[in-house]
Amino acid sequence: MQQRIALKWHLIFWFGLIIVGTAALSPYYVNIFKATLHRVVFIPVWLIASYVNLEVLLKKFWDRGKKGMYVFTLSTFILALTTIQRIVCIKYIYPKYFWVREPNLDELNPFWIGPFIQFAAFISLPVVLSTCAFFAWRWYQDSYKAKQLIAKQQEAELNYLKAQINPHFLFNTLNSLYGLSLESSKKVPKMILQLSELLSYSLYESKVEEVSIEKEMNLVQNLINLESERYDQRVSVNVEIDEKLNLNTPIAPLLLIPLVENAFKHGISNSTEKENIDIQLYESNDFFTFEIKNRTIQSTTNELPLNGGLGLKNLRRRLELHYPNHHKLEIKNKNNTFYVYLSIKLNA
Repeated sequence: MQQRIALKWHLIFWFGLIIVGTAALSPYYVNIFKATLHRVVFIPVWLIASYVNLEVLLKKFWDRGKKGMYVFTLSTFILALTTIQRIVCIKYIYPKYFWVREPNLDELNPFWIGPFIQFAAFISLPVVLSTCAFFAWRWYQDSYKAKQLIAKQQEAELNYLKAQINPHFLFNTLNSLYGLSLESSKKVPKMILQLSELLSYSLYESKVEEVSIEKEMNLVQNLINLESERYDQRVSVNVEIDEKLNLNTPIAPLLLIPLVENAFKHGISNSTEKENIDIQLYESNDFFTFEIKNRTIQSTTNELPLNGGLGLKNLRRRLELHYPNHHKLEIKNKNNTFYVYLSIKLNA
């Protein structure tokens, strides 16, 4: 397929060159046949000069850093072809189709400076054009390969980050189950079922590039249910979803879980009092926004308890890969309140 496409563009290039050249000469020839012939007779030297340059000289000299040798060799080659073309035209083409009178000595001289320079420039034209096209195509190929490589590297990195999320989340949840099992709690079977649903999502749904906000929030709700069972009456989670938000809107999977986990870990686990977690979801100016707020007994400074933790590190990197320059993540821990603001541009 690529060879057929390449051949098509080669043919377009040469036919275009002949047509443009013929159109440029047509005012000087009453006979369109002569105008066309004046271009067609150059096809052999055009092809030889262009493809020897592309297939031999560029690879042998230019690509090996011998640019001076390349220019010298190409110039010598074009001068040789110009000489041959001048001789062929003077001996065989001009007498039969163009001359209407006996030529003078200058016209019979292959090295007559004016026409010789004209011929050399005319032979050089497709060489220059094809060389420019060659370097443009090479740049495009290199750029495309570089983009493909970056995309594959980013895909591999995203898969790695997702693989880290699963055991990280599983570790935290199993700790909860372990604590309840020591108490012989009747909540354990229900929590195991909820954990199974969470892992099913993590293993299968998260393999796709995007999921709906609704699916992602179902996962969040399962996590909330698990943690609420663990902490019993010590936590109240309020989830507000703006009715204007389209829950079918796609987002990258597993972006919200680290933020909800963070709220429980630093807002609930270290507290003996009843705590509240407030979650808001809304859409504004083509941005999907997820806000979560909870009280924390951590330091009242702006230092974030999980600023260097695995969950937030992964989240920040995944946002950079999925939504470069199209997201905003703010995390504040001030006055005993832990606040997270995540905004993602839709259709980015």
